[in-house]
Amino acid sequence: MTARIRSPVKKTLYFKKPNHLTQNLLIMKNLLKNLNYLFLGFALVFMYSCQDEEAAPEEQGGVEFILAGHRVDDVKMNGLNVKGASDAKDGEECDMALASYAVLELAGEMYTIDMQAWGDSYKTELIELDPGTYQVTSFQLYDSDDNPLYATPTADSEFGPFVSQPLPFDVTVENYSKLEYDMEVLCIEEFTPPQFGFIFWNVDIKQIKNLCVFANFCEPDTGHEVASLEAFIYPNENETSEDDLIWTGSADGDYNSDDDANELLCLKFPYDPSIPTEDQSYFIELYVNGVLFEGTMPLDRVDEINAEDGYLHLNEDCDGDFDVFSNTYNIAWEDLNDDEGQNDCDFNDLIIETTTSTDINTGHLNFRFEPVARGGGYSHAFKFWLPGTGYVISGDASSVQEISGNTMVEVYPNTNQAFSPNGNFVNTKCNGTVGSGIVKNVVIESAPNDFVFYLLNPFDANLNVNGGPNYDLTIGNMFAPSTFIKDGVEIENGLITTKDWKWVVDGVDIRTVYGNNFQTNFTPTGNTSSLYENCP
Repeated sequence: MTARIRSPVKKTLYFKKPNHLTQNLLIMKNLLKNLNYLFLGFALVFMYSCQDEEAAPEEQGGVEFILAGHRVDDVKMNGLNVKGASDAKDGEECDMALASYAVLELAGEMYTIDMQAWGDSYKTELIELDPGTYQVTSFQLYDSDDNPLYATPTADSEFGPFVSQPLPFDVTVENYSKLEYDMEVLCIEEFTPPQFGFIFWNVDIKQIKNLCVFANFCEPDTGHEVASLEAFIYPNENETSEDDLIWTGSADGDYNSDDDANELLCLKFPYDPSIPTEDQSYFIELYVNGVLFEGTMPLDRVDEINAEDGYLHLNEDCDGDFDVFSNTYNIAWEDLNDDEGQNDCDFNDLIIETTTSTDINTGHLNFRFEPVARGGGYSHAFKFWLPGTGYVISGDASSVQEISGNTMVEVYPNTNQAFSPNGNFVNTKCNGTVGSGIVKNVVIESAPNDFVFYLLNPFDANLNVNGGPNYDLTIGNMFAPSTFIKDGVEIENGLITTKDWKWVVDGVDIRTVYGNNFQTNFTPTGNTSSLYENCP
């Protein structure tokens, strides 16, 4: 059987030739289709361009400061002399890594900007600014506890020459441009704001009140001399740490120099004009020839002084005119009147902290007495003497008597009753009795016309020893000071010390701690374990 092969079916397609109308419709249809594609393309381009603008806007312009920190002492080592550089710290606090943020002023506006590491250096975060030129007038770095660490000095300050670009200077910001500006800062260490060109470290303080102070003192042979001054201003008497310090300055008392600044010390007080001046005050520690005077100065008193005299003249005519200031010191006694070497020379038989001041409102002279230690077996009465008679005295004095043309004021008739608890040995023996002194105040409301009040040495102190041997020990100007002999050396029984002086434990010779010049040196030189405050 032979298979038949079927031939595939062949089909032919016929196209009908369109007429003119049909041809035009086809052309219109294709044209509309192409236009639709074109509009769709435009829409897509517009849509995506809008999305791109929203996703990636133009960057805001501004400035970043790239920081380089130096120590002032390093500048000195490079051949430039800097006052106070030898007192700089050891550099531990001059670590840029401790800086947390920057405070700067641009065109009158204050900015607080965080900092960040930038390679081996540090920089501020971006300060966003509109296009324009801005003047930088202050620049400081602070740590996380808000302590100033670094600052850029002003051109006219002592430290201005030690940076390549001191304050002020201009920065120019362009549209959508980020400016990186190299900034030099110096470690603050122990230096003062004026050395950098500032009044205070707090650059937010815009207004101040000035009070210029002049002080003199009396020398028996030469008369009046200009005193050296050093001042520290704090918010109040309870905030006097280094961190609380608002302003400090000094004058060396060189009356013969051509520089008036050596004589006058002009204090700077922050001032808020929105608050009454009587509601603004500051605590001042003022050292006159190294002697501490302290007091709270209201700003309305500053205005009064400036309106009356233009400056504050302390100790004028050497009559103790110290305005709001007081002086605190210790009167320490060695109660044995002995020339046989039996005196232990510990000067803690009775110690009384004494504060003297004048009241600017009443003119009264005020004395505050607070016993702080007693280490003697004898009975005592503590008194003081004033020259002449005719005083009006009020307060806590147990007795006031006029004797031989002078006035005696008895404060503590029995000093072992001057503590709570009572006792002969209080705050003088390790593991012994600890107590607090009973405070007494004495006020001189009026005095004889010829009375001269010296705030540093206002009276003659008198320790009356009784209850066995009976004698008086004195220190001052009215009577010859009482003395005793120890190791062949004549020593006064009474000792006037600074406020912060520390006494020794009972039975310890004071010279083993303060040296042979213990009457003028109040800083321990050795054997500090024998100080009462260091008792275990």
